[in-house]
Amino acid sequence: MVDALRDLTEAVEAVRLRHGPLPAVESLGMREIADETSYAERSGLDAPFALAHTLGGMTLAAVNDYVSTFAEAFTTEHVPVYGHLVLARAALEASTVSWWLSEPGIARDDRIKRALSEFIYAAVEEWKLKLLANGRENVKDWIAHATNLGWDVTDQVGNPWVRDSRGNPRVDGVSRPAPAAAIRDLLVDDLTSKIGKLQWSRLSAVTHVTFFGTRGALSLGEAVPGPAGGLVTVPLGTDAIAVYLQTICIMKALRQAAAARFDLMGWTDEGWNAAVGEAARHEKGMLDAIRTARPEAISELESERTESS
Repeated sequence: MVDALRDLTEAVEAVRLRHGPLPAVESLGMREIADETSYAERSGLDAPFALAHTLGGMTLAAVNDYVSTFAEAFTTEHVPVYGHLVLARAALEASTVSWWLSEPGIARDDRIKRALSEFIYAAVEEWKLKLLANGRENVKDWIAHATNLGWDVTDQVGNPWVRDSRGNPRVDGVSRPAPAAAIRDLLVDDLTSKIGKLQWSRLSAVTHVTFFGTRGALSLGEAVPGPAGGLVTVPLGTDAIAVYLQTICIMKALRQAAAARFDLMGWTDEGWNAAVGEAARHEKGMLDAIRTARPEAISELESERTESS
């Protein structure tokens, strides 16, 4: 499992190193860059598409780092009980944002709207935390870039975005996708599947240390009666089958996010395709292990799972 995750994360980084920072000449990304001047003049941004592409690359780097750290957590003397689950949650959420920012084939306006939504949110956070002396002006500048393109910046109910607005800013109605549904879409092809909601809810519960989340590490079937008052003692630890299940999810999510990025930038090559095939083979091996040991654990994952990214 560790080797498979290492191989995949190294393959993602290798693609970037092979191709450099720019989109390939005939790529979708380069076609967007060809319209840079028009969008720059109208928006007031120097290089709006380059900014959007850079943001997509940064988010993919974050996904890759979370997945890599997940793998390395199982090479230490003490196996994690909860830490790897926090990393799995981060990897899944970051994968949805990375895929969303780099989704190939969307309209040019949508690419810029998605990026502006993220940059405005970041500027608002810096303003709230007083990290910049000109935080308020910085937010106004980012909103002005959207306004110059004819797009309103609003909150979730359509009111103009202000400092205390909740959620993510919507640029002409566009903001990052809801995590549960987006995770589902990365993992399966079934819009009725509950896997996104299950993964998001359970992993969020671990992050927020609710009993719903923390009790997952309790081996209730191995309870030992205590000496008094009906109390029992149960082991606290990490279950290999549960780890395999999380690994399958984060591997596929990383593959999907990376595939979107490489498709947009024109970086899909033989090396990447070979890495995808090897990762899919490892995922199948883990699925077989789960199916043998605990078949009920994969009913949601396997319902409409596709083997290719």
